[in-house]
Amino acid sequence: MKKKTGWFMNILDKKEISKTRCCPPHYLPHKLPFGKKITNEKCHIHQAKWRMTHHCAFCKALKCPNYKFMIKENKKFLKKK
Repeated sequence: MKKKTGWFMNILDKKEISKTRCCPPHYLPHKLPFGKKITNEKCHIHQAKWRMTHHCAFCKALKCPNYKFMIKENKKFLKKK
Protein backbone atom coordinates (compact mmCIF):
# COMPACT_ATOMS: atom_id res chain seq x y z
CA MET A 1 0.00 0.00 0.00
CA LYS A 2 1.37 3.41 -0.94
CA LYS A 3 2.11 5.62 2.08
CA LYS A 4 -0.29 8.56 2.26
CA THR A 5 0.27 11.74 4.22
CA GLY A 6 -1.89 12.62 7.18
CA TRP A 7 -3.09 10.80 10.27
CA PHE A 8 -5.35 7.78 9.92
CA MET A 9 -4.85 7.52 6.15
CA ASN A 10 -3.55 3.92 6.14
CA ILE A 11 -6.13 2.28 8.39
CA LEU A 12 -6.23 -1.46 7.69
CA ASP A 13 -10.02 -1.79 7.77
CA LYS A 14 -10.50 0.96 5.17
CA LYS A 15 -12.02 -0.39 1.95
CA GLU A 16 -12.06 1.77 -1.18
CA ILE A 17 -15.40 1.50 -2.97
CA SER A 18 -14.70 3.63 -6.03
CA LYS A 19 -11.70 4.39 -8.22
CA THR A 20 -13.22 7.61 -9.56
CA ARG A 21 -15.11 9.11 -6.59
CA CYS A 22 -13.22 11.02 -3.90
CA CYS A 23 -14.09 12.56 -0.56
CA PRO A 24 -14.52 16.34 -0.68
CA PRO A 25 -11.45 18.38 0.35
CA HIS A 26 -11.06 18.19 4.15
CA TYR A 27 -8.65 18.44 7.08
CA LEU A 28 -10.12 16.40 9.93
CA PRO A 29 -9.50 13.68 11.01
CA HIS A 30 -6.23 13.52 9.02
CA LYS A 31 -4.55 16.79 9.88
CA LEU A 32 -4.94 20.07 11.71
CA PRO A 33 -6.85 22.80 9.85
CA PHE A 34 -3.76 24.50 8.40
CA GLY A 35 -2.18 24.32 4.97
CA LYS A 36 -3.49 22.23 2.11
CA LYS A 37 -6.57 20.08 2.57
CA ILE A 38 -6.63 16.35 1.81
CA THR A 39 -8.02 16.14 -1.74
CA ASN A 40 -7.09 12.68 -3.01
CA GLU A 41 -8.81 10.33 -0.57
CA LYS A 42 -10.87 7.78 -2.51
CA CYS A 43 -14.47 7.12 -1.49
CA HIS A 44 -14.35 4.35 1.11
CA ILE A 45 -16.03 2.48 3.93
CA HIS A 46 -14.67 0.94 7.14
CA GLN A 47 -15.14 -2.65 8.23
CA ALA A 48 -15.24 -1.76 11.95
CA LYS A 49 -18.70 -0.51 12.94
CA TRP A 50 -17.37 2.15 15.33
CA ARG A 51 -15.10 3.59 12.61
CA MET A 52 -17.92 3.52 10.09
CA THR A 53 -20.15 5.42 12.53
CA HIS A 54 -17.52 8.16 12.82
CA HIS A 55 -16.96 8.10 9.05
CA CYS A 56 -20.67 8.58 8.31
CA ALA A 57 -20.78 11.59 10.64
CA PHE A 58 -17.75 13.20 8.94
CA CYS A 59 -19.13 12.43 5.48
CA LYS A 60 -22.49 13.98 6.35
CA ALA A 61 -20.86 17.06 7.96
CA LEU A 62 -18.77 17.60 4.80
CA LYS A 63 -21.97 17.37 2.71
CA CYS A 64 -20.22 14.78 0.59
CA PRO A 65 -21.91 14.31 -2.81
CA ASN A 66 -21.07 10.58 -2.55
CA TYR A 67 -22.74 10.07 0.85
CA LYS A 68 -25.74 8.10 -0.48
CA PHE A 69 -23.47 6.00 -2.70
CA MET A 70 -21.22 5.22 0.29
CA ILE A 71 -24.20 4.20 2.47
CA LYS A 72 -25.50 1.93 -0.32
CA GLU A 73 -22.09 0.27 -0.74
CA ASN A 74 -21.77 -0.19 3.03
CA LYS A 75 -25.14 -1.98 3.13
CA LYS A 76 -23.94 -4.30 0.34
CA PHE A 77 -20.75 -4.98 2.30
CA LEU A 78 -22.68 -5.77 5.49
CA LYS A 79 -24.94 -8.24 3.63
CA LYS A 80 -21.86 -10.15 2.41
CA LYS A 81 -20.48 -10.51 5.94
